[in-house]
Amino acid sequence: MRDTARFVGLTVLACALALGGLINAVGAQQEDKEWVSLFDGKTLDGWLPVTGQEHGWKVVDGILTNAQPGVDLITDRTLTDCELHIEFRVPQGGNSGVYLQGRYEVQVADTAGAQDLNTGMGGAVYSQIAPTTNAAKPAGEWQTYDLTFIAPRCDRDGKVTENARITVVYNGEKVVDNGEITGPTGGEMDDNVSKPGPLLLQGNHTFIEYRNIRYRPLRVDWPDEALFTPLFDGKTTAGWHTQQTGHGTGGLWKVVDGVLCGTQDKPANGGLLMSDGLYGDFEIRADINPDWDIDSGLFLRTADSGAAYQVRIDYRPTGQVGPLYGEGIGGWSEDNAVWEKFYRRGEWNEIRAIITGQPPHIQVWINANLVNDYWDTEQRLPAEGRIALQVHGGGDWQGRMTRFRSIRILPLITGPQGPQ
Repeated sequence: MRDTARFVGLTVLACALALGGLINAVGAQQEDKEWVSLFDGKTLDGWLPVTGQEHGWKVVDGILTNAQPGVDLITDRTLTDCELHIEFRVPQGGNSGVYLQGRYEVQVADTAGAQDLNTGMGGAVYSQIAPTTNAAKPAGEWQTYDLTFIAPRCDRDGKVTENARITVVYNGEKVVDNGEITGPTGGEMDDNVSKPGPLLLQGNHTFIEYRNIRYRPLRVDWPDEALFTPLFDGKTTAGWHTQQTGHGTGGLWKVVDGVLCGTQDKPANGGLLMSDGLYGDFEIRADINPDWDIDSGLFLRTADSGAAYQVRIDYRPTGQVGPLYGEGIGGWSEDNAVWEKFYRRGEWNEIRAIITGQPPHIQVWINANLVNDYWDTEQRLPAEGRIALQVHGGGDWQGRMTRFRSIRILPLITGPQGPQ
């Protein structure tokens, strides 16, 4: 009996450990999926010279190399709050820098063995924050930065309300801990601190090598999911109604395996599925997975006429997913040419949008990457409107669908410093 009990106990323990390992593995896979490579080790795809001129950057044996110093290199995508991992090899007497948003430099320099801790050495936030210790390796050895960056917060006029902050881990040692950056550090590409900016690698000093460059967007200040209210129950279209607009009588909407699917009920006939409720200042989150070659959208503050601020789900050639469009309010577009860098084709993608104020401030994220930060200057619509999902009219979708799930909303109280 004791042997049997012992066997059962060990079996249960083994199963528990295996389950725990599985859960940890799944968590690790999800965490790995959030990391995005910025350098493929083969080409300069995704990188541009900051001045658009000839440069000496090239890929040699999987290494991003500045063989002929003279021009800085930037990513074609912009970054906001993020973690960044980058490896570098600096030669004797070498000097370069890693600029977050093209404005805030973490110094890269040959300063191994230096005793004077200063704002111009390796590990420093150049001109502002000295490292607490010198963690530099000798010139010619590979070194690492693991950076956590929180971008500055700004008001409608572009005035900084909270300074940027950064943590620098240099070769495994934390040398700057949540340090406050009071402004661009020198050598920046611009001083437009209210806008996202690219990663910039300084190339105008000496030979330098980089590899294994990747980042992960951070969900800083994101409200907890428990605060949100579902707008879609995963079973029915309760709380929603179709609305005839210039795109058609409403289109065909149905729930399939917990997914809200929309398509044309006949060629060229689309329209909107609208929420019954009205919303003013709010944050909305939803997962989307549209078929290729359709034009759809997530509408904010929608009037019954169909006029709205539209988060585009224009998933087709020449289209974009994420940027804004003024549906019925001027037809203007806010473009983001690199939206595809953030979008995962053939998979579920999370869209997050916040709209506050009047005229409104609208921000849109794809998979935690900010793709639009728009301050309107005109009052185009009432301060409250409906949430709407679009099936675009015209053409023939041939059964292709737009798909939404997990639509949830958080009404916001807007104070002088923004949403609360």
